[in-house]
Amino acid sequence: MIVALWVLALLQGGAPRATAGVDRTKLTVGDLLTLTIRVRTSGSDAVVFQPPSLAGFAIVKTSEVTNVSVAETTGAVRTTTRRMTLRAERPGATVIGPVRVRQGIAEVATHAIAVTIDRAVGPEAALSPRARALVQRAPPPVRNDQVSMAILVPADTVTVGEQLDVVVAAWFPRDLRLRLRGQPRITLPVPIGGWAYPEERPDTPVASDPVRGRAMDLYVVHSVVFPLEAGRLMIPPASVEYGVPVSFSIFSREERYALHTDSLPIAVLAPPVTGRPSGEEIVQGSGFTLSLAVATPDIRVGEPVTVSATLRGVGNAALWPAPALRWPTGFRAYPAETDVSLEPEDGLVAGTKTFSYLVVSDSAGAFVLPEIRYAFYDVAARRYGIARTAPQSVTVLAGVEPHASRALPPLLPSGGDSWPGFVADWLGPWGWVAIAAGPPLVVLLAFARRRRAGPAVPTPAARALSRLGMLERQFQTLLASHVPNLTTRDGDSLGRALRAAGIERAVADHVMRLRDRLRAARYGPRGVGDGAELAAELEQVLRALGAERGDGGGRRRRRLLAVIGCAALFVVRGVEAQRLDAEALYRAGALRAASDSFAARAAADPGDPAHWYNLGATLYRAGEDGKAVAAWTLAARLAPRNGTIERARRSIPEPDQASEELLAVGPVTPTEWAIATALCWISLWAAILSRRRRPVTLLLASLTVVSAWCGTAEWRGRRRPVAVVIGAATPVQVAPYGSASAGASLDAGAAVLVVRRYGRWLEVARPDGIHGWVQRSAVVPL
Repeated sequence: MIVALWVLALLQGGAPRATAGVDRTKLTVGDLLTLTIRVRTSGSDAVVFQPPSLAGFAIVKTSEVTNVSVAETTGAVRTTTRRMTLRAERPGATVIGPVRVRQGIAEVATHAIAVTIDRAVGPEAALSPRARALVQRAPPPVRNDQVSMAILVPADTVTVGEQLDVVVAAWFPRDLRLRLRGQPRITLPVPIGGWAYPEERPDTPVASDPVRGRAMDLYVVHSVVFPLEAGRLMIPPASVEYGVPVSFSIFSREERYALHTDSLPIAVLAPPVTGRPSGEEIVQGSGFTLSLAVATPDIRVGEPVTVSATLRGVGNAALWPAPALRWPTGFRAYPAETDVSLEPEDGLVAGTKTFSYLVVSDSAGAFVLPEIRYAFYDVAARRYGIARTAPQSVTVLAGVEPHASRALPPLLPSGGDSWPGFVADWLGPWGWVAIAAGPPLVVLLAFARRRRAGPAVPTPAARALSRLGMLERQFQTLLASHVPNLTTRDGDSLGRALRAAGIERAVADHVMRLRDRLRAARYGPRGVGDGAELAAELEQVLRALGAERGDGGGRRRRRLLAVIGCAALFVVRGVEAQRLDAEALYRAGALRAASDSFAARAAADPGDPAHWYNLGATLYRAGEDGKAVAAWTLAARLAPRNGTIERARRSIPEPDQASEELLAVGPVTPTEWAIATALCWISLWAAILSRRRRPVTLLLASLTVVSAWCGTAEWRGRRRPVAVVIGAATPVQVAPYGSASAGASLDAGAAVLVVRRYGRWLEVARPDGIHGWVQRSAVVPL
C-alpha cells in the first residue's frame, strides 16, 4: 500500500529535490557561516523542513524566498531557498546533519556537511590582518606611568571609495589596569562624509609589552571607513573613559577619568580623469567580476522567471549600484530581491551582491540578453577597469495560461482597511465596554451632583518646528514604525531590533549612529557637528528609507543612494517583490503568479477589500469561477456598497436559490451597525441628560434597538460556516470514503454549510435538503 501511494505521488507531482551547501568549510570560533538549502517541487502540497543537527553552532538569522516558474512538462515549479546564518561556538571537527524535506508523503534528505572550526589564538586574533599590522607598527607611548592613546591610520591620503582602517590604541600601565573593576570604554565617532562598518572591539588587551622597564597593556578599537566624496575627511577625536577605585575596599567609590585625542585630517582624492570610461557610472573597488544567470531554462510567455546578476569584488559592497541591464523588446523586468554577503579577504572588505529581477516576456521566440558592462576604478592598481558578461541566448515558449473570451474585470487600487474597521480596532474590547457602561454612569453622576461638566479648554497652537526639528520628528516616527518598543528604540539594542525588522546590519548601525548624533546635537553642551550638514544627511536618510518618495528613473535613484549610503535598505524579500508586481503580472497575463501575489496580499492584510477583489478577478480571468466567487464574497463582506465588486459578483450568477441565500451580503457590515448602535446609544443618554422631550427619547431608544438587532442578524449570518464549491459537478457523497455513492452534485460557485469535519472530508448541508460529504480540497471555506 505504501509503495502504491509513493508511485501515485510521483505520478502526480514528482518527489521534491533538495540540495544543501555552505559558503566555507573551515572557520574560527566566532565566525559566521551561511547554510543554503534549496528545494525544487512541482506539487501543490506544502513543503516542510526538518532542521539539521547543528552541534557547535548557534543560529543567528534565517530567511526564506520562494520563486514560481512553469516547466514544459510538469507545470508549476516552486523553488524554495532557505538561508541560515550560523555562528561557530565550539572548536573541533563537526558535522551539519542532513536536512530532511517532506512534501505530502514524499521525503528526501540532503548529504551531511563536514566543517572544521579552529580555536581563536589570543585576543589579537580578533583583529583583522591590516589592524594587526597597524598595531605592530605603532610606536610605544612616551610615558609609561600614565594612560595614553592615539589614532593610527595606514596613510594620510586615500582615494574615494578606498578602505581606510582607523585604529584607536590606548596604553594602560599594568598596575593601573589591574585596579580597574571594569574594562575601559573606548569611543570612536563615525566621521562625517564616510561610511563605517561595525567596529572590531576586543574585550581584553591585545598586547602586553614592557615600555622602558614597565609593563603596559594595549586596548584597541578598529573601524573600517570608506570616504564618500573628495576633499578633507576629519577623523573625530577618540576618547577613553575608565574608573579607578579610591581604595581597595569593594565598597569604595570610583574616580572617573576621560582622555581624548586630537582630530585627524585625511586627504581624500577623486579618481583621475585620465582613462575614465565615458558615459559610465564609476564604482570604486578592485577585483570585480560580473555574471548573469537565468533561474530556469524553461521560459513561457506571460510567466515570470528570475534573472540574477551577481557582482563580486573588494570594496564597499553595501553601496554598489545595480548594473545597467538592457532587456530585449517585449521583456518586462521588475526589481526583486537584492542579496549582499560580506566575505573579508586579508582584512579587506569584500563580498558578493546579487541583483534579482522578475522578468516576464509577452512573445515567444529566441532572444539574446545583451552584454552587461560594469565600469569601476581599481583602487589597488590605480587604473580603470570594466567587468563584462557575455551575451546570453534564451528561448521563450508559448504560454499555457487559459484565456477567457469574456469581459475581464478591472483591478481595484488598494485603499487599506475601511474606517469602520480602523475604529473598531482602535476601540478594542475595553473601548466598547466603556461606550456601553460610560453614558449611563455619566448620567447617574450628573443627576446625583446636579451639575454639568464645563467646556474643555482649548489647547494653544503648537509652535512651528525648525527644519531640523521636523526632520528629527519624521526620523523618530520612522524608527517607531520599525521598532514599536520605546525602551528598545532609545537603548543600545536599537541596531539588533532594526536587523530583526529586516534591515541590514550595516544600515542598522548607520541609523543607530545617526540617532546618537541627533541626541548629541540637541542635548549636548555645545552640540556636535554643523546643523545644516546634519539636517541634509538626515533628509537624505529619510528619503532613502521611504519617508520621501521620488519619481525619478532608476539611474537617478541609484546615484542618490550612492551619495547617502542607504542602498542596502532596498533589500526586500521575494514575496514583497511579487506584491509590487501583482498588477503588472495581471496585465501581462501571468495569472498564476498574479493570483499567488494577490493571495499573499490578502493574507497579510485581510481587511482590505481590494486584495480579495483583485484575487477574484485574477481567478475569474483564469477560469476558476468557484474560487472567484469565494474571493468576491469576502470582498463584498468588507465593502458591501462598492459598485465594482457588486458588478463583478453579478458576472457569475449563483447556480441555485440556496446558494444565493447563503452568499447574500447585507448593505451594511456588522462593524458599521455596531458603530451606529454606539452613536444611537450615546445620543439616547445625552437626550436623557439634557432632559429632552419624551418623543425624542423614545425615537432614539427605538433606533438603538433596531440598529442592534440588524447588526446582530448580519453578524450571525456571517458567522455561519459557509464554504464554496470550486469544481464543476462536484459529487456530494453519502459517506466519507471514495467509493461511496453520490446523492447529488453541485456546480462551481455553489454554497454549502459545513456541519463537521472528518479527516479529509467535510459533512455539508443546504436549506434545499442536500446533505452529504465532500472532500476538503473541493471547497473553499469563507
